[in-house]
Amino acid sequence: MKYCLFGFLLFIGSNIFAQVKPSIFPEDLLGNEFEARCYCSPGVYNKSRSRGIELSYGLVNGGTFNEQDYPLTSELSRYQRLENFEFKIKAPLVLKDHFKLLVGYQHYSEIFNFKNVGGDFNSVFQELDNERLKNNSLSVIVSKPINETRYLAFRFKYTSSGDYNSLFSFNNKYAIFKFLGLYAIKPNENLEWGIGLAVSKSFRRNNILPFILFNKNFNKHWGIEALLPGIIFGRYNLNQSNIFLFGAEYNSESYRIDINEDSSATPLAYAYNHSEVMASVRFEHRFAPWIWGNIKAGYQFNFSSDFDAKDEFTPVFNTNPTGAPFFHIGIFISPPTKDIKHSHEKK
Repeated sequence: MKYCLFGFLLFIGSNIFAQVKPSIFPEDLLGNEFEARCYCSPGVYNKSRSRGIELSYGLVNGGTFNEQDYPLTSELSRYQRLENFEFKIKAPLVLKDHFKLLVGYQHYSEIFNFKNVGGDFNSVFQELDNERLKNNSLSVIVSKPINETRYLAFRFKYTSSGDYNSLFSFNNKYAIFKFLGLYAIKPNENLEWGIGLAVSKSFRRNNILPFILFNKNFNKHWGIEALLPGIIFGRYNLNQSNIFLFGAEYNSESYRIDINEDSSATPLAYAYNHSEVMASVRFEHRFAPWIWGNIKAGYQFNFSSDFDAKDEFTPVFNTNPTGAPFFHIGIFISPPTKDIKHSHEKK
């Protein structure tokens, strides 16, 4: 397991230091996008907890927007911190042995707090300063067993992402559509693997990406959870109420933003994307049968932040943000499952 983790981290590290996003990583797709385990039969014993309802807060330490492919001639823009907030809920509509249907809602927002706004593209960074960028998502998750060892799972997701002022927007300029399909084999309760396809269509671009699911327990304490190429974590189950995870995950966020300049009657129209690999250690603790909390800390390796123009009047530019440590804390509801019982019986 440690050689698998080391090889993966070495691979992404060589690309991170070049600040060029590897072609295996898609746009607008998170490493943990596919999470159909809640209320469903997929998943191995002792796995990290799936989340029915979750509330969390994250903080990224300050950084500098260095030049990437455009020379910056004046003082660089710097931010003191980047905060993010997340609330999500998943609920079952149909729970049968041969078919499960869930619906979900997710709100995610992030806020930059700038220490200094440089002279280059200052209107863009001034717009980002203390502006709440958000995305709101509606999703449908389907799980369909084929037989005792194989199953299919699908996820359909609609997201509105940008600087709009309303709670939710169905304006097409903010829209991101995602579909994920998975065919998985689970020969026993300690091994699960599968292949899938992720498709996304957004205001930035369209993507199709194959992925591999691999979850395995080596014994009652150690295991691995991977959804390649986006996420890979080693897992240590201290006991039935305490779980440690260590590894790396890919993250990407895109927002549609409009910026009004005093010198122009036409707003600047951008599709802004930042993407990064986050190396971290995570701890999950059970406070009560249904109540869990988690703390995650690590270092965020940033790829270039892209400001793509959405009209002919808007200048395109990319920046190279410096990496930074981050911290994340959350509380969530996770229904008791048979893996806890099994883990207890094995001791």
